[in-house]
Amino acid sequence: MSRSNQPDCRLKGDAVAAIIPAGTPSWVTVELVELTIRVWQPYYKAQLTPDEAVTMILGMGRLYEVLGREHSP
Repeated sequence: MSRSNQPDCRLKGDAVAAIIPAGTPSWVTVELVELTIRVWQPYYKAQLTPDEAVTMILGMGRLYEVLGREHSP
């Protein structure tokens, strides 16, 4: 999928709050969700949802946390 065919995930006004699921940590921003969808969408046939993007982000956050603990003194 070329970049020009990727969906525009930017939202306006009150719709911005709808992209971030309730209970999501405050460090997960709308911009991070949008970026995650733009980066990963070419690898998926079905349209990625904000919920799926948040799941990916949180999974990577947990991986980073675990790897960071392994290398701490």
